[in-house]
Amino acid sequence: MTPKPSALEYPLPVLSVDTDVLLIETKDRYEGRFVIKNIGGSALAGRIHSRSRSLTFEPEEWTGNEVTVLYKFSPEPGDGWKPGDALDTSVIISSNGGEKKIPVTIRLTRMAIVSPEGVTVANIRDFYQYAIGHPAQARKMFIDSEFYMLLLATGYEYMEVYEMLHKDANRERALDNFFILSGLKKKTLLTIPNKLMEYTRKPSDIAMVYGNFMVQKSDGGYFEAPVTARHNAAWLSLSAERLITSDFNEANAAMVKFSIDPSKIKGRYVSETLIIGSDPEPDGSNLVELVYRRSAPLSAQLDREAFRFEDNGMLIIQNNTGSDLLVEIFCTDTFVRFAARKYYVSERGEIPFEIKLSAFMAAQLLFRKLPFLRTAIEVRALYRGETVRRKLPLVVGEW
Repeated sequence: MTPKPSALEYPLPVLSVDTDVLLIETKDRYEGRFVIKNIGGSALAGRIHSRSRSLTFEPEEWTGNEVTVLYKFSPEPGDGWKPGDALDTSVIISSNGGEKKIPVTIRLTRMAIVSPEGVTVANIRDFYQYAIGHPAQARKMFIDSEFYMLLLATGYEYMEVYEMLHKDANRERALDNFFILSGLKKKTLLTIPNKLMEYTRKPSDIAMVYGNFMVQKSDGGYFEAPVTARHNAAWLSLSAERLITSDFNEANAAMVKFSIDPSKIKGRYVSETLIIGSDPEPDGSNLVELVYRRSAPLSAQLDREAFRFEDNGMLIIQNNTGSDLLVEIFCTDTFVRFAARKYYVSERGEIPFEIKLSAFMAAQLLFRKLPFLRTAIEVRALYRGETVRRKLPLVVGEW
């Protein structure tokens, strides 16, 4: 049965605002923005009601599922506003998708700084936003006497610490610590997406290995940390011993470059740990493991491990030395038969063999009621004065 149109349920609009509070601190005028969205269905329409005539909104009424609202605070002389005044009020946003009340705090500061770019800085929040867009200019403002007076006028509670930071010759570090102390940002942290770097080369390969890994900052804040190798490995070289803020790009990412010299590595396997910072973190978040290994001079495998009493197989040999290698093949059981005992293998060799029991051995198996036999093929080769051995087990039976 098809329901009547009146019985159908349509998704209703749902009001969403990207802020829960408005904080306005200024000497005279202020502008800000927030976004209203519809996170439901249909179309959202509504109106903004202000309880202060000094606080206006554009638009006051709207219809649409996403709208950016510009709010302006303009105290008129007749309103009785004077420096140091504060007002706690609220704004009501009503719509067909619900209603939201947003608390508003307005403080009229006693002074403000107008930057050369025309930006008004009336409090440390303004200064933080100014520093994001104009970092070099903010560092100059930070040590200016006018900024000191602004902090006094706004009642900044950490004046002694500010005076200490004011003396730090590293302005970038001082400013970052100032914002952390003021609760405007968290300490800049780092993450390393790739914490394990592995390289495998042939035994004869002595070419230099060049690599890098990425270090990601949590924000655009100040960063400085040494880059050290835990065991000071002689085969490892770093392009820089320290990572600083200027090494990071606009995406807050930096690359740490290194090189590995295989001629200084004697064994087949070495590893080293790089530390980004003064000490390793307990969770290992600032550590990178570098691994260099040489492949075995020779590797060998069978095309399968189980064979019938009358069967053919293939021995596959991989030569990783970079030059021809003479290999010898041994099997104590005569039912595994190769055409020759020695073979030259350049890079990869596929050597066929035959499984064939003699009549006497077949009779013994029948008499002893043995369903299968176990044996092994051994491959040997001489490389740089040392014998390399590979032993490959196999099973022969009536499958």
